[in-house]
Amino acid sequence: MVEYINLRLNIDISMFQFFKELFTDNRIPSISFLEFYKKVNRLKEDGLFPFEYNLPQAISLPESFWKEVVSIHKMTLGDGLEREISIFMVDGELIFTSVMKGQESSVTSNHNISVKYVQHPTRKGYFRKEVYMDGSIYKRKDVYYKDAPRKVSIQYIFNLHTHPKHVFENGESVFSFVSKQDMISQFQSKAIVSGLVTDKLWLFVRTNSSPETINMEESNISVETLKTEMKMVIYCAELFKKAIKQ
Repeated sequence: MVEYINLRLNIDISMFQFFKELFTDNRIPSISFLEFYKKVNRLKEDGLFPFEYNLPQAISLPESFWKEVVSIHKMTLGDGLEREISIFMVDGELIFTSVMKGQESSVTSNHNISVKYVQHPTRKGYFRKEVYMDGSIYKRKDVYYKDAPRKVSIQYIFNLHTHPKHVFENGESVFSFVSKQDMISQFQSKAIVSGLVTDKLWLFVRTNSSPETINMEESNISVETLKTEMKMVIYCAELFKKAIKQ
């Protein structure tokens, strides 16, 4: 009877925590990933970085985004090697690149993307939109001629990379946080956003108050030091939930 009561109590507490987190998450004001992209892209085109107070409290991410996050996360869990994908907006459509496989502690991002609209071979009044990724056909889509853009728009958003899980002799495991080299790469490329996938999703946003270079020691990098010393905005999301400002 005691074991049953304890089990029931644990279940009740778990359910309470689940609904508490669910309702708390829903109360946080958020914008969609598309809105966030538009905000960031306007600044990028003007060579600017966002003000911290202009960034949202949370970002809602689409299912297609989470599908890619989970995919590269599972790959890294499987063999301990880092993975990377880049995210583009191509004529209003979210495009994820092919996956780059790296080593245990690094991965290189290098992608090439292009788009062609060619006359459809069988459908009158339609074009065939062809997206090429790293030299190979990535996607084909039929587009009505009135819906075809006058000018192709290819806009880089940011890249995501994974970190593997480190398992200690006692069986405990931990995911390493973002590295100094990760931050250096973001700052040198002038990217506003970069992403890291561990057992969570992390988004790192450079603001107008961030310094030009990274002068931190590797061992000193944390959410708090990135916020206070580097004046960055950090978002964190449990899988399939909102990315919430830390």
